[in-house]
Amino acid sequence: MIDKLIEYNFESYEYGLISSAQYYKKPIIIFNSASLCGYTKQFADFQKIHEDGKIIPIALPTNEFGSQEPGDNYEITQFARNTYKVTFPICLKTDLTHLLFTRYGKPNWNFNKYLFDDKHNFVARFDSEVQPMELLKHV
Repeated sequence: MIDKLIEYNFESYEYGLISSAQYYKKPIIIFNSASLCGYTKQFADFQKIHEDGKIIPIALPTNEFGSQEPGDNYEITQFARNTYKVTFPICLKTDLTHLLFTRYGKPNWNFNKYLFDDKHNFVARFDSEVQPMELLKHV
C-alpha cells in the first residue's frame, strides 16, 4: 500500500486553513520548527527551496523539545518572517499528537523533516541534522 499525505487542512495564523490538495503536483517538505533551536537557521534554506518553486516547505511549530518554541502563533510567525524573510506557510503551534506525527512518525527533536513527492506519496522522515538542501536529491 502506498502511504500518501492524507487530505489534510493545516491551520495557519496568517492564511487560515491550507489544504494539502492545493499543492498537489508539487513535492512538500513539512518540518517541526522551533524559533530558539540551534537548527533554526535551516529556515533560510527552506526559504531558498520555496523561492525556487519546485518544493513547498511547511513549518509546523512545536514546543516539545527543550521548550524552544515558547511564543504564541503571532510571535512565531513574526520571528520567521522578520528574521529569515520566510514566505512559505507556517502552521499554528501544535504538539506531538498532531496527525502528521502520529501517521508518519514522531520527531526526535526540532527540525525533523517529512518529505512527500509530487503526488504526495510519503518518501521519508529525516532527522534534524539533515540539511534542507540535501532533501532535493530525494525528489
